[in-house]
Amino acid sequence: MKTVEIFDDERSIVIDDQYDTTDFTFYPENKIFKVSRSVKDDAFYSNQTIEYKISINPVELQMRTVESSHEPPLEYSIKDGVVLESELKKKDSLFPDRIENLKKEVEWTKVPLLGNCEVNLYILSLHPEIISRNEYRKFLRETEQRIKTGIVKIEKKLKEKDKTGLQITDEYTDSGRTIWYSKAKQDAMSKEESKKAIEYARKFQESLFDEKSSEYCDISEWEFRESPAILEHIDNLLNEKENTTIKKDVAIENKNPWRWVGYVWTVIVNLITIGVVLAIYDNVYESFEIIVTSILILVYLSIQSFSIVYGQTITATAFGLDAEFKRIRKLLKDEPNKDEKEEVQEAKKKVDRAAIKMYINAGFLFIIYLIALFHLFGAL
Repeated sequence: MKTVEIFDDERSIVIDDQYDTTDFTFYPENKIFKVSRSVKDDAFYSNQTIEYKISINPVELQMRTVESSHEPPLEYSIKDGVVLESELKKKDSLFPDRIENLKKEVEWTKVPLLGNCEVNLYILSLHPEIISRNEYRKFLRETEQRIKTGIVKIEKKLKEKDKTGLQITDEYTDSGRTIWYSKAKQDAMSKEESKKAIEYARKFQESLFDEKSSEYCDISEWEFRESPAILEHIDNLLNEKENTTIKKDVAIENKNPWRWVGYVWTVIVNLITIGVVLAIYDNVYESFEIIVTSILILVYLSIQSFSIVYGQTITATAFGLDAEFKRIRKLLKDEPNKDEKEEVQEAKKKVDRAAIKMYINAGFLFIIYLIALFHLFGAL
């Protein structure tokens, strides 16, 4: 059973199945994503950094691997888009084809958009500067209709061309949807009849998915096999079901007027502070008094500036440690639960709000700094 979780705030996707857990983290500004895969009931852990590029008319996606490693112990097979052939030859004598396969990975290769649809379609959504939201939705809708129409064509071919009882079924196989006989029909077959049926069904399917065949149904065999999952995912994207919770939180945040009260109050406090500073200077006349007052104000500004820098350093360190702990927990197969992820997201929101207030305070502190320097140099 495969489960897919999309975290828009973190620009990541976690795919979990019976064999492994794979974490995809996306960096659209650099057109790369990182893949971390951990095998279940095993200490094996692999990492990849993959570069991609998108083209439209038609919509296509190409990828190449720029870094690949596994651990423990940490060993690299690709760095900077180059296969480490000399190192691999010392260790991979049992896998003579591995180097050739890795060389293919570092070359730009067109990938089937629906081959790993959760990841590939998410990549397209991250680049509205290349494929606009309307074009993206048009592509999804066209893909949905193409697959549905293809399945209808297959059903029609089965009725018109087959007289043996073949049907579309999601049972009897681990490889997805297929074309085969009902259980009752199978049970009635002898061993010899079963062999002939397998060969007949194989050739019949090949004619449906071969682009050169007159029976071609406009979809690939992969798209047919995975059509239930693909159509469900496309439906989610078109109806934006996966982003409902996130968007709802954002809408509540944006509609909440109290969010702005804190920023307005920060501005008011800083304006009052500047007013107090100007009032102090209006009531000191001697050069000595002005110099002492200016020095005291500069000391105050230094303390405030140190507080801001220290706070930023602590925050950056905390998030850096959080990222490292996440990596360690993945190695230990101890993935954070939903509540923990929500706590981290809430913490990030609070830090973002505090950062805005910090920038406001820093701006006003700079104004006070200029006022103090103006009076100090004037008194010297």
